[in-house]
Amino acid sequence: MYNFDGLRNPIFKIMVFSVIAVLIVLVLWSVATETLVPLYNSKNYGELIYNMFGIPVLLLGVAIFGYGCWVFTIDTAKLLNNNLQIAENVDIIRKKTLPKEEIKAARKENISLLLSTWKKGAVWLLVGAIIITAGILILNLKRILG
Repeated sequence: MYNFDGLRNPIFKIMVFSVIAVLIVLVLWSVATETLVPLYNSKNYGELIYNMFGIPVLLLGVAIFGYGCWVFTIDTAKLLNNNLQIAENVDIIRKKTLPKEEIKAARKENISLLLSTWKKGAVWLLVGAIIITAGILILNLKRILG
């Protein structure tokens, strides 16, 4: 069994938020120097405006999607490490001598537990993917409209 109490440690939180802050600064610097400044210098103001709206939307979508991955992973790990019913069902599934109905019921229960655990993370992943798509559409709006 894994212990997730270390995730609540203030030092861990400071380290995670520091890494996230540095990552955000690096991404914004890259966007500014490699996309926005060249568009401004080339006087391509229409494309610049689409990028100034689309890039933040895209980055928000990526952040939400990343959070969804985190929730999905942590919830799954907690379920698999702290639920005795999952372990009992795995033992039942591995015993080939038991009746097929019992093995099938154990599989069905494990799948049900996993699906219910994945709901919250899946919603975040879906929302993130939708926002990423919206950001991509905004970035390419000039090409879409012709």
